[in-house]
Amino acid sequence: MNQPVPSGIRLRELAVVLLLALAVRGTALGVAWHRLAEDPDGYWELATHLQEHGTFGYANRAGEIRPTAYRPPLYPLLLAAGNLVPLSHAWVAALHLALGAATVLLVYVAGCRWWDVGAGRIAALLIALDPILLNQSTLVMTETLAAALVMGIWCSVALAHRAERGAGRRVAWTVAGIGLGLAVLSRPTFLVWGAALGVALLAAPGQGAESPPHEQGRGWRRRLEAVALLGLAAAVVLMPWVLRNRSRFDRTLLTTTHGGYTLWLGNNAEFYDFLRTARWGDVWDSAEVDDLYNRILERFAHDELAADRWARQQALDTIADQPRMFALACAFRVSSLWGLIPHRTVDDESLGRRSARYAVGAWYGILFLFALCGLIRLRNRLGRPPWLTGLLLCLAFTAVHTIYWSNLRMRAPLMPVVCLVAAVGLSAQRSNAPVRGEEETE
Repeated sequence: MNQPVPSGIRLRELAVVLLLALAVRGTALGVAWHRLAEDPDGYWELATHLQEHGTFGYANRAGEIRPTAYRPPLYPLLLAAGNLVPLSHAWVAALHLALGAATVLLVYVAGCRWWDVGAGRIAALLIALDPILLNQSTLVMTETLAAALVMGIWCSVALAHRAERGAGRRVAWTVAGIGLGLAVLSRPTFLVWGAALGVALLAAPGQGAESPPHEQGRGWRRRLEAVALLGLAAAVVLMPWVLRNRSRFDRTLLTTTHGGYTLWLGNNAEFYDFLRTARWGDVWDSAEVDDLYNRILERFAHDELAADRWARQQALDTIADQPRMFALACAFRVSSLWGLIPHRTVDDESLGRRSARYAVGAWYGILFLFALCGLIRLRNRLGRPPWLTGLLLCLAFTAVHTIYWSNLRMRAPLMPVVCLVAAVGLSAQRSNAPVRGEEETE
């Protein structure tokens, strides 16, 4: 019954980890069930229109459904579930519960294989209890899906590096590319991660100067093959969205029409003025900026592409006019992404909400301390898979959100990386694997 599987993982322990994930995420969903009725980013509306009208779009004031590319399509498609499942709060909860449990299981297996069983156990506990992911699992938003996709891609890339030459390696790279395409369809920032992975593969060291020239040549061809499989599989997944946008908007659109607004949200004169005078903990209200954008959208007759270009140009003009404030805003955005304590959302905050925020800050302060210990332990491995893949993810998201709008919840897809590194720092043992071991790329 307690049959072992690779790297010291046992089926009984896998079952315990699964039950832990289901219990923790299920409890969070049960306690905050009422929050599933909220629709902060309009995904519920998109899924409803998909089911009822077959159109990925929002309703205008006249009740007409206008096709949109303002949000990425994968999460609404999952909510709509091809009309096979009625859209309900119970379905959203079940979807989030399954995705959350998958994330915890993959984090556990990764920790066991890439370091030791102790690290796997610790990482599974940390990711199951992560405050950001717990909070976002109770909202109709994409963070739960994004974290699960991160682990699927990361594990696939690790398998590709470990696989013997031949079909197994090609399948793993193809699966990783499919996952990457799906990730871009859930959050466009993943596109930068994909580009970073491709560059890292091409720049990876070969067999070494001591290897025969023909062996080095084969290593270079395998790296090219890996990049080609990764990119081609991702492109195949993205192609239906691109073709749909081409048909609807007469423009090749790989991501969304949300990027210009997000850039402008973090780079506008009103926000820069706020940064000049704000005290620590002050809350910036973007209502005026949002209202202006809605008026601009109406002025352009709801042409999302034109409004997106307008917002992007406004942001670029503001950056050019106030470069010092842009630098300050970049620092603010990085601190918001990697901060410990969530920002206040209201000025008249209750004692309970304030206490909860500071408790979250204490959790992340401790977690980041152990993550730093983990980085020190991993210092000779960070430049090689599997850890390089996670490092590139964190760098890619940080680079994007240095320029675009940022807040603490936007690091949700990065938390599996942070928890795994922290687990290495907390683990009582050192990995028995040699430095190249599973990180061997060729």
